[in-house]
Amino acid sequence: MMALAVLALGVAILRSNRREILAAGILVAFALAPVLGIGLSLGLVVWIVMKRRPRSSGFNDDEAMLAELTALGLSAGLTFTAAASAAVDSVPGEASAQLRHTIRVGAGMDTEMVDGRGLMVVVHRALLTGAPLQPAVSGYATTLRNEQRSRELTAARRLPVKLLFPLALLILPGFLILTIGPAVLGSLERLGI
Repeated sequence: MMALAVLALGVAILRSNRREILAAGILVAFALAPVLGIGLSLGLVVWIVMKRRPRSSGFNDDEAMLAELTALGLSAGLTFTAAASAAVDSVPGEASAQLRHTIRVGAGMDTEMVDGRGLMVVVHRALLTGAPLQPAVSGYATTLRNEQRSRELTAARRLPVKLLFPLALLILPGFLILTIGPAVLGSLERLGI
């Protein structure tokens, strides 16, 4: 389509016919619109994919998995140290390294070592109040999973808006060519241009 439009423009220029040059120029513009739309859409898709490359699982995901496995170990009758050690061996990541360090140092329940967030805070509070560890750790894991699910739902709700732009860039040029193109060419013919 594009090659034919450029060829028609070249022939019209050689003939020096203003009407044919204008019609061929419009044809080239309409033929070029889908190519530009596709190019822009592909560029946008590549940019989005590069921006949102799959990264390693986040700290919160690792911590949620650690909390779930620790709660499972506690429900099986293990002590916190044994359950947390088993969970740390199963989950790689930064959260595991921090929990492993805390267990190795043996200061997991020391007030100065608890930094105000995470699994160790929940364990520390449960031990201070005398609450059972397993429900506290299970509740913490559920809270982390609910936050993760909320983030995923928010991203899913934004998806239709993100898909609107490539869709418009791919469909709109073809729609314009099919609907407006014949009307413009017909009006140019009636005007004698």
